[in-house]
Amino acid sequence: MLLLSSTKFISPTQAASAGLQLKSIRIQHLAFSQLPPSVRHRVTPHKFSHSLSFIHRDTGSTSHHQAAPSSDEEPRTGWLHNTEAPSYYQPQPNDSSLARKMLMVEMMKYYRNHRMVHPPAFHPCGKGQKMVVTEHKVTVPLTYPDLVAAKASGSEHKIITVDRIDSGFDSKESFDGPKLDVYFTITELVSSAADEEFFQSLMALSPKQRAERYTGRSPGVDPSRMMLYLQGGPGFGCASPVSGLSLDSPKSSWAAQVLLGGLTNVDGKSFQRAVLMDQRGTGKSTPINKQRLQKLFPDLFSLDCVAADDGSPSMQLTRAKFDKALSDATEYMASFRADSIVRDAEWIKDNLIGLTSGEGENISSLPWGAALGQSFGGFCLMTYLSSITRPPKICLFTGGLAPMNTPVREVYDRLWLRVRERNLRYYEQYPGDVAVVKKIVRKLLADEAKMKMPSGGILTARRFLQLGLALGGTPGVSFASLHTLVNAAFVDDESDELSHAFIKQVEAHQSFDDAPLYFLLHESIYADGPGATDWAAHSSFESISTSTVKEFDYNESVNTEDSPTLFFGEMVFPWMAEGDFAEVSGHGMRSLSKSLATKQDWLPLFDAANMRKALLSGGALAKTKSAAAVYFEDMYVDFDCSMKLVQRNAPLEGVKVWVTNDYQHSGLRDDGATIVNKLLGMAKGCIRVPS
Repeated sequence: MLLLSSTKFISPTQAASAGLQLKSIRIQHLAFSQLPPSVRHRVTPHKFSHSLSFIHRDTGSTSHHQAAPSSDEEPRTGWLHNTEAPSYYQPQPNDSSLARKMLMVEMMKYYRNHRMVHPPAFHPCGKGQKMVVTEHKVTVPLTYPDLVAAKASGSEHKIITVDRIDSGFDSKESFDGPKLDVYFTITELVSSAADEEFFQSLMALSPKQRAERYTGRSPGVDPSRMMLYLQGGPGFGCASPVSGLSLDSPKSSWAAQVLLGGLTNVDGKSFQRAVLMDQRGTGKSTPINKQRLQKLFPDLFSLDCVAADDGSPSMQLTRAKFDKALSDATEYMASFRADSIVRDAEWIKDNLIGLTSGEGENISSLPWGAALGQSFGGFCLMTYLSSITRPPKICLFTGGLAPMNTPVREVYDRLWLRVRERNLRYYEQYPGDVAVVKKIVRKLLADEAKMKMPSGGILTARRFLQLGLALGGTPGVSFASLHTLVNAAFVDDESDELSHAFIKQVEAHQSFDDAPLYFLLHESIYADGPGATDWAAHSSFESISTSTVKEFDYNESVNTEDSPTLFFGEMVFPWMAEGDFAEVSGHGMRSLSKSLATKQDWLPLFDAANMRKALLSGGALAKTKSAAAVYFEDMYVDFDCSMKLVQRNAPLEGVKVWVTNDYQHSGLRDDGATIVNKLLGMAKGCIRVPS
């Protein structure tokens, strides 16, 4: 039996269901024996066991009467089962709560539920070396306690930095909220026969056993020798090692360069591990899709098949339930932004190094050795610098300086002009595509109702023009890919019938159905505090297409020979939920997207003072060293908005900047080894850039 207070017994089954897989009797003995002598002489063993009473999870409140033991219970004998404290005990304000802390440690380990979900996988990487990739999952709270407190206090305009990410887990109630799983991979070099033997020993174990062995291995995981990668998006899972991120040789990817190329941290030690996390709601991290939302909020979709509101009592009830579900779903989706993502990263790190709540309020979390943020991942790094007391020691940005001081509408006014320039570059390379694109758009405008996609959406002219999202990718490749696609549109050169293969390929190129988080939350990455984003890209489009860049008005441009019909860029529109994309359409999804677009009470993501403190306080001894690659012709992140942030007295003044037009936004994918090598050298002061 397990004793949870001096008077309350629960069965082992009850304890397991409550999340307590431990022997509390042994813990009480052990904890009591470890009390300082100055405390131990004043605390009776019985009274010490009282500190366990807070652990009644789902077993009712603490009881203060003697329960009759069942026939299968152990007899209650000795000091452990006394019902009254000896008269010489007097409560003291400084009594140790070691037993409570030890139980909190066990609760946190159980809550985190770290699993190595598959056995380790070995991969050759040339010159007689091999890498090992392990896949992990941990459980995280949907909303972290400090964010809950910030929302409740109404402190929307100020970010309070967090020292220990688990510091708010100080009672059983703090473990009771909604949870998510976050998936991540760890890639590391197998540097000895002992390493290989260790990883081989994990093969036959269960996922939890593998995780326990991994984190418990001596000398332990050193966070200063780990590099965290934060991918772009939001809405997409991280690249998988080997299949999406080559490890063949030091020059094959940024990760291979970090682990094989001799790169070192601020202490001159080589990096041992690269950690790639599927950000919450993406990839294998409790992915957000229409199916999951239907299960979580069924009432949100109750009106999808309702033709009209007949005003009946049952319809009024249905609408009331719908309104409640819409409110709940909106708040749920608000928990998938950068502020939560960086806390997940801290949660993962603290789990790997074995730091848990209850181990002492004075124990601070150790920082990552380095972090690399690509595109939206760089936005997340800015949130890291703004909100975490000990951010990564080195922060590297690639095309990811968020336009924090620029209104969201202005951001899109600028980006539309960059999209126009990429269009013109494309048509300069493939002038024959001007006529082909016009022919496709005319066909879709005439027959778009008939153009059903395999997944159930509709290939409208406007959806077709969203293929321009890829124009800011790998130079040459992105243009050639679009050229190949549009020139395979028709059954043959003389026909005006679109081929089925073309329609399938269009769907394969567009991922909004697979990753609706990208549609639902894309504009919220610019919501830095109170204020609605209000479909900023769409309103900017409606303005610019009727004034300065009329080529974007495809209804008009297809009928003229004076200018090409322009593709769109990285923008989302309200009409995407009107049937164009099946998985984001329907009354429920449409209402959810509108609710997020008009949401006013966003929490802040960035704090200029906190960023400057992290990057500049202490001069050469600043907490974080940083460098950024800023792409001069970036189609997704405006160059001028980025450069405003790195000027004197600006939030990111402490970031060393490398401005280049050698690469597009996809530079890290195209030449990651070169870029990360240069940025790391800049951050550490080994490469003089800027000159």
